[in-house]
Amino acid sequence: MRAEIQNSVADIEKSLELLAQRLNWETAEYRLEEFNARVEDPDLWNDPEAAQKLMRERQNLLDAIGVYKGIKQDLADNIELIELGEMEDDQEVITDAEEALKALKVTAAEKELEALLDGEADSNDTFLEINSGAGGTESCDWASMLARMYVRWAEKKGYKVELQSESAGEEAGIKSASYKITGHNAYGWLKSESGVHRLVRISPYDSAAKRHTSFSSVWVYPVVDDNIDIEVNPADIRIDTYRSSGAGGQHVNTTDSAVRISPPSHRHRGDQL
Repeated sequence: MRAEIQNSVADIEKSLELLAQRLNWETAEYRLEEFNARVEDPDLWNDPEAAQKLMRERQNLLDAIGVYKGIKQDLADNIELIELGEMEDDQEVITDAEEALKALKVTAAEKELEALLDGEADSNDTFLEINSGAGGTESCDWASMLARMYVRWAEKKGYKVELQSESAGEEAGIKSASYKITGHNAYGWLKSESGVHRLVRISPYDSAAKRHTSFSSVWVYPVVDDNIDIEVNPADIRIDTYRSSGAGGQHVNTTDSAVRISPPSHRHRGDQL
């Protein structure tokens, strides 16, 4: 077996090891059996929201087990084919198996990265907002380019893309656009895209062919249900109240007319040090 293929095998085995760790492979199939037992409970759908959550968790575990087993089996099969091809001096079989291993290496690396998306909202659907920044037509065109890029990426991943709103630019491109992207780990994959994106290029809209810098912002939010439980510790916030100091009616200086909530370490302009 050539050194290049041996390296590919080693990389795939490393990815499998990391996948097994993330999956907690030793208990994975036992956990799947527990899910299957709970799914068969006739009272499961008495609470539809809990049932849907259970079904999603079960499917995610089932998919992860399938991915791990599939990569492991494909690795063993192709190694066996290479060994068989070398024994029978069949170069065609060897070449096909080597190409399959190279492709498997890419797949294993992608699944390894995907396994790291285990944040609380990473598996959720996502909203994607794009807004053009300073730069007029240039920024609108840049925002349009970003929108096409994200839509094509999502469609290639097999995600469902729904346009929520769009505002066209005056001459070209878009001023803003909002999408809902539906699919497993949609938020996890896209959350790192939040921020301001810059493009430097020779402008096709400038007759002098000068270089322009354009900015567009991208913001990514997870799609969440209505059962959000937010707890705020009173010790973690500072509440300031203010009263009017100008001329007015009888309630001036007797009632609080403004409230400001901020972290306790935050000092406002005018506070004593």
